[in-house]
Amino acid sequence: MLKTRIFAVGIAATTIALIATGCATTSSPVSTNAVKNITTVKVGATFPADEVLKYVASSGQAKKAGIEIQVTSFTDYTTPNSALQDGSIDANLYQHLPFLTNFNKANGTDIVPVGKVYFPALALYSKKITKVSQIKNGDTISIPSDLPNELRSLNLLQKAGLITVKAGATGVIGDIATNPKNLKFQELDAATLPRAIDENVAGIVNLTYALPAGLTGSEQIYKESVEGTKYTNLLATKKGHVSDPSIQALYKVLTSPETQAYINKQYKGLITSASGPAE
Repeated sequence: MLKTRIFAVGIAATTIALIATGCATTSSPVSTNAVKNITTVKVGATFPADEVLKYVASSGQAKKAGIEIQVTSFTDYTTPNSALQDGSIDANLYQHLPFLTNFNKANGTDIVPVGKVYFPALALYSKKITKVSQIKNGDTISIPSDLPNELRSLNLLQKAGLITVKAGATGVIGDIATNPKNLKFQELDAATLPRAIDENVAGIVNLTYALPAGLTGSEQIYKESVEGTKYTNLLATKKGHVSDPSIQALYKVLTSPETQAYINKQYKGLITSASGPAE
């Protein structure tokens, strides 16, 4: 059995050098090739953002924009922001605005959004049932334990008609106002959520972990809508560096029509491309 409130996540940072090109000063020291006049932009990302960044480099868009992208892939939700704050990387791509805001508040960091890139819908998955109405009295549902995504999950379950949430909810089980089916909730670290699908009747999984675990749209029994969402994933950097030419060049290629078409096709609708300022 999986234990509730499992927070231990193995942190694996794998650096992948992706060739592209550019010029500018970012939040951490950048490497400039004097011969080619190339500025390297160091970007931290989780899956699938690291794949999107690889595509931008391999498609030649980054080179045309004058930047070289160096990607560090992470498997947790804390280290990419810590690395950005300490200057190990210049930007990151993996988080939505509520998570970023909560992280800054909890850690005293000054990370800011550059703009929207893609929307990974949070979904309720199941391998045992095919629709929400099949959830029975007393069933257990697994949900993320970090506050921003726990609140997001409770709101999703409310829209699915399973519970109601108190006004002013912050993202804890105590925020549930009514629970007609007396459902039980297993709060887990996001990385462990896919395994819980085999154990519980249903569970909410962040797309970052759902795709590598082999979960598909056919196993989604309820999911978020992109309309009006505040959970679009953002390119982020440190305060004072949003306007740096290399950061702006990076954002431009991440939101180009070519990259947006790749995102929509590659992830078969599970991820929707986006652009524009964070809201």
